[in-house]
Amino acid sequence: MSSGNAEQTRRILLAEDSADNVLIIQLYLKNHPYVIDVAENGRDAVQMFGERAYDLVLMDIQMPGMDGYEATERIRELEQKKGNESVPIIAVTAHASEEIRRRVLDCGGDAYITKPVPKARLVEAIQTALESRQEAGQETNSSS
Repeated sequence: MSSGNAEQTRRILLAEDSADNVLIIQLYLKNHPYVIDVAENGRDAVQMFGERAYDLVLMDIQMPGMDGYEATERIRELEQKKGNESVPIIAVTAHASEEIRRRVLDCGGDAYITKPVPKARLVEAIQTALESRQEAGQETNSSS
């Protein structure tokens, strides 16, 4: 039985060029109410984001062609052009440093997690981001 919003299916855009990492993330999330669309690079991620509504983006930072920083900036530009509220973007990177964290935030990312990502950490990051977005939406709706 579904319990309302807690079981609402969410659409996630996963931008990741490693087939192994895609498989791992899909396995981690298979028992959660998420539909996952996969983009193999930043350019595809931006295009897919422009064509469909997503609840959250998981963005690999190091991808061929357009990296995750540029893709995140372009997604934020698309949101502004369309007048849409910001979708949470969680950067996924193999490198943990203060500089990376700053770059992620500067380009419009909301959070970042490091690879290899433990299952519990990934699920927690997604749930926290989705809950924050839902709360922000409720505040906006109640203040209108």
